[in-house]
Amino acid sequence: MRERAENLLKKIQVKQVWDEMPVYCFTSDIDWASEDVLKEFYDTINELDIKPTMFVTHKSELTDSNFEAGNIERGIHPNFLNGSSQGNSFKEIAETCTKFAPEAYGFRSHRCFEVTDVTHMLRNEYNYKYVSNLATVLTPSIRPILHESGLINFPIFFEDGTHLYNELDLDIKRYSEYFTSPGLKVICFHPMNFVFNSPTMPYMRKIKNSLSREEFNNISTATIDKMRNRDAGVGKTMLEMIKFVKKNKYPIYSMNELYKMVGE
Repeated sequence: MRERAENLLKKIQVKQVWDEMPVYCFTSDIDWASEDVLKEFYDTINELDIKPTMFVTHKSELTDSNFEAGNIERGIHPNFLNGSSQGNSFKEIAETCTKFAPEAYGFRSHRCFEVTDVTHMLRNEYNYKYVSNLATVLTPSIRPILHESGLINFPIFFEDGTHLYNELDLDIKRYSEYFTSPGLKVICFHPMNFVFNSPTMPYMRKIKNSLSREEFNNISTATIDKMRNRDAGVGKTMLEMIKFVKKNKYPIYSMNELYKMVGE
């Protein structure tokens, strides 16, 4: 255990490309999005050629087929909170999620929930290797961190819900100094926010509150078209961000690729 921790400490201190320039990693928490939501999401994202890391919450044929086609990679997105649809104990929830993406070795918990019982279990019993639970607000100069559990922690630079919660401008040009500064830029967005183009937190909350869990899990294309925000929203912000990164030819890595640069 000590030898492994010492080796990881040395590896994460090695100078990397993110010490010289912004390095992007696009990730998405699926959050029980319906197949119609995911179809629109994947149809749009696949055209942009970014291979996002999808943190999965449930069985999805579309997610499976996109993984098999090499369009995405997968981590798990366990909900360890009370009332979870994934199980009634930390272990049961971990077992459930692992079945959705058996090849995965990284995770991000729903609502970034984290206690040592969870991180130690996923590291020691299920051999997970990285976590991405720490959400920041456009923090510059982010580097990987060695988590107390022995996992490598990749902090989040931009999360759509966090951006909306803090009522930050949806025009990222306002924050260009943060997006162009050196550092690891892990981007986290949600298919629901993306497809409905949420302009505020209450907007998305109103949609969720108007639907039962079953209705939410089966949102149709007709519902999307009816309730989609057509003005400025975080979905349009995400598209502008991806185009900005591609235009400037900043490096883009998947989560697994990042881990291979600093992990075992």
